[in-house]
Amino acid sequence: MSKITWVNFLHIYQPPWQDKGIIEQVAASSYEYLIRLFKRYPNFKASLNISGNLVEQLEIYRPDLLRSLGLLLKKGQIELTATAHYHALLPLISPTEAKRQIELNQGTLAKYFALEQIKGFYLPEMAFDNRVAKLIKSLGFEWLILDPINFKEKLAKDTLYLDNVSGLKIIFRDRKISKGYPPEVIFKKISKIKNNETIITATDGEIYGHFHTDWQGHLEQILQNKNLEIKTVGQYIASLKTKQTISLRAGSWESSEIELEKKIPFVLWADPKNKIHKNLWLLAKQASQLVTKYKKDANWQWARQHLDRGLSSCTFWWASAKKPSEFSSLTWNPDMIDKGSEELIKSIRSLTLASPAEKIKAEKIYLEIKKNTWFDHWRKYNKK
Repeated sequence: MSKITWVNFLHIYQPPWQDKGIIEQVAASSYEYLIRLFKRYPNFKASLNISGNLVEQLEIYRPDLLRSLGLLLKKGQIELTATAHYHALLPLISPTEAKRQIELNQGTLAKYFALEQIKGFYLPEMAFDNRVAKLIKSLGFEWLILDPINFKEKLAKDTLYLDNVSGLKIIFRDRKISKGYPPEVIFKKISKIKNNETIITATDGEIYGHFHTDWQGHLEQILQNKNLEIKTVGQYIASLKTKQTISLRAGSWESSEIELEKKIPFVLWADPKNKIHKNLWLLAKQASQLVTKYKKDANWQWARQHLDRGLSSCTFWWASAKKPSEFSSLTWNPDMIDKGSEELIKSIRSLTLASPAEKIKAEKIYLEIKKNTWFDHWRKYNKK
């Protein structure tokens, strides 16, 4: 009998400055919904990336959900991956900052989960480059799931790819299905399947119940179908017999071919024509340099924490003012830009040893970000 094998990867995350009410709303509409289905259907499995930052938020507001995830992990229904604690875009920060984000994340996960079971790594926004891949491999992780944009050639079915630079094991998601609602696609396919098929998806977990309401019950219907087998990424990798060594290129799960041709693979976070992006990265660089320079400062821990949070990719994403796809909203939110840039400037303000000249330089950059953000908002994006 022919079947569909669904390799299901979920990523859940909230910005470090997210409002309590929104966290509680998303937890109730999405995370609770998923956990309920995992408990109801033992065949429902997923590789799950939960950022350390979200673990800390749930630790405060919904510790019951963390306990439930722990039980599902023990049952083998969930496989956890590592990531960057505050969802920093790793190719765009220094190796030192990238390593710190990964180690912070592991430290937070260790409070609730067994780290020795974590073999895979999730790159925030699936933003890949060779430098980051080598760092991930050096820290002991074994595999990545990437978007097909990172591999220029045609993908073969059920093949384990090996990165020729880092040696990491690689599988690729189906971009088109992942950008929709996977259970609906699987529901339509499974009723008329004639040959075995593998579908690999990687999505934000929040599409289940929060961003999308499954009013037709597609997910529960496919979970009851005997022609569907669900695997974690680790289980799928272990089942693969065919291997191929490949060369990968830098890019994210939002990158386009045109952007890669122009050599701007991370344009939604670092657009050379975007003056807000330019100043955000200047401020982030100065904050990182000063936090490194003044390690003996009495307020160093505060400065360090503000910098960690300020590197969240959300600040840069919401300053890009683009539509990544026809179904996406405009990636513009001045409040998010404010919150991220405030973390960066607070990092520098916290340092008592930093000179007035160093602080004034940072304040000027911060004021440029503030000015450009709100001038652009009222002139371009809030027209009546």
